[in-house]
Amino acid sequence: MKPSFKPKISLQIQALAYDRALRNRRPVFVMHQVVNADDKSWHTERVWTAVGSETVALERAQKYAGSVHVSTELPTLNEYALADCDDSSYTSGVQVMTRLSSTRTNGEVRTRDLDIAHPLVTLATLPLFVAENWQRLLSGQAIPASYLVLKVQRAATVDLRWVPNHTQGAHVAVTPRNWLLRAIFGSTRLYTQGNQPVFLRQEGLLDPRDLRPNGRWKEYLGTLEFETPWDLRSLCAKESGNELA
Repeated sequence: MKPSFKPKISLQIQALAYDRALRNRRPVFVMHQVVNADDKSWHTERVWTAVGSETVALERAQKYAGSVHVSTELPTLNEYALADCDDSSYTSGVQVMTRLSSTRTNGEVRTRDLDIAHPLVTLATLPLFVAENWQRLLSGQAIPASYLVLKVQRAATVDLRWVPNHTQGAHVAVTPRNWLLRAIFGSTRLYTQGNQPVFLRQEGLLDPRDLRPNGRWKEYLGTLEFETPWDLRSLCAKESGNELA
């Protein structure tokens, strides 16, 4: 999947991921992400590796002419999924078509349509969504979004809020509305360079996932430290009334 537009910015992001469950500081994953974006469109690919060069998780996403396409792969879990949303500029509901093939579907492709009420986001596209809504966040508005969970072909409503004064630094907090998801995963936090949309690190849920012997997923909560910050200042809406997502 290649960008269908002339990008305004092109970024190469490298990051190390640390598991919150470990007391010792040792990277457990390496993340590399390519981003091409302009004011209303973007294309991104995010690849996770561990030991060696084998891909642990892969996500591709593109927004163009209002539509959004997302695909994910977790090769060691034999899991492949995608989602298509024809219009991401809505203010009311819209339908998202998802497809999933995994060991839990016995390798068959399962199709499910989702009705969501807010713009679609993933962990890979979160910084882009934040940049598009930067002025609204700075003004104190809570921005709702539908966080895509392709492993179960669902979407969870989350709220994004700007937290300027925090002991660990200014950040955007992404918090699930569902109490159980809040209890399990807490908030994902995207730390910034002051009040600028320059993103330094991300804390919370990470993309990779493993399967325990009992058949349950092992999720990773931790810190993703960007070796190269995401500088998305050129993509920010110039006026607080703009809504590009």
